[in-house]
Amino acid sequence: THVTHGKSQVAPRGMLRFLVLCGVFWAIALGLVSATPAVERLGIQITLGGVQGLLSAMGQQVLREGDVICAGASRVRIVGDCSPHMPLLLFAGVVLAFPAAWRLRAVGLLFGALVILLFNTIRVAALMGIQVWWPQWFEFAHVYLWQTGTILVVFATFLLWLRLVVRAPSRSGTD
Repeated sequence: THVTHGKSQVAPRGMLRFLVLCGVFWAIALGLVSATPAVERLGIQITLGGVQGLLSAMGQQVLREGDVICAGASRVRIVGDCSPHMPLLLFAGVVLAFPAAWRLRAVGLLFGALVILLFNTIRVAALMGIQVWWPQWFEFAHVYLWQTGTILVVFATFLLWLRLVVRAPSRSGTD
């Protein structure tokens, strides 16, 4: 970084490095997911467990049949696209690519994972409610509303983490 009028700015070379690292981490993530089906299965199981826990806490009787979750009149199959593993990997890539202390990156990864997992659990539970009460809106909410929301949550979580990083006292970027 360099300083201009008392404000820190990222030099163009630093920005290019960040973008290249983001691309490298994303490529690694895609390779990991495509070569390791267990990553997707884990994401599906985490989603099923989270939704089951949330709906049970809300007093709903929840049944799980493999990758299908049922609550009341709602029945949804959780597939890889319903799980948070890709948004989590995207978030991890940008956090790891950003030039910050490793301690702050670890905090960012934990914070981001919690936010994204919670958001995804609420997203699926809300879709189940929409399926019952407003079935004509289910496809729109599923394909457009919540997918856009996921992108925005990943971006907003990264921005919140950046605020922490910018305010953190800088010792070195390597601890």
